[in-house]
Parts: sequence; C-alpha cells; structure tokens
Amino acid sequence: MFFTRIGIIFAHIGFWPTLLKVGAAYFVAYKFPDMEQNAAFARRYFGTANTGEAIDGGLPVIIGAVALGILAEISSRRASRGD
Repeated sequence: MFFTRIGIIFAHIGFWPTLLKVGAAYFVAYKFPDMEQNAAFARRYFGTANTGEAIDGGLPVIIGAVALGILAEISSRRASRGD
C-alpha cells in the first residue's frame, strides 16, 4: 500500500507541472511564430533553444507519469480486492 501511494504521488508530481510546461510551450509556439521571438521566449522561460525542444522533452515525462499512474491504480485495485 505504501508504494501504491508513493506511485500516485510521483505520477501527479511528474504529470501536472510537465503538462503546464508543454502547454505553455505550445502557447508560445503559436503566439510567436517568428523564430527569433520563439527562441528568445524559449530560452527565457524554458531554458531550451526553442519551444520544440521543450515540447519534445516534456512528452516522454507525461507518458511515463501516466504509465506510473495506471500501474498505481492497478495496484490499489488489487490491494482492495485482497489478491
């Protein structure tokens, strides 16, 4: 039960901030289509060369957090059934 709760906490910690970062990167990418402005905002807010790098770096984290959340949910269902 301990690892199930820790898994759920880590899934939320990985998912929500990264989702906000990727969402902000999409916003900046569409708001500033000029490459110079895009690169300037990406360097300032994301620490990457452009918004594409911020998006590419965030998507695997989101997928991993979702997978961890699914596994923790399966674990909690099995624990409540007594298997």
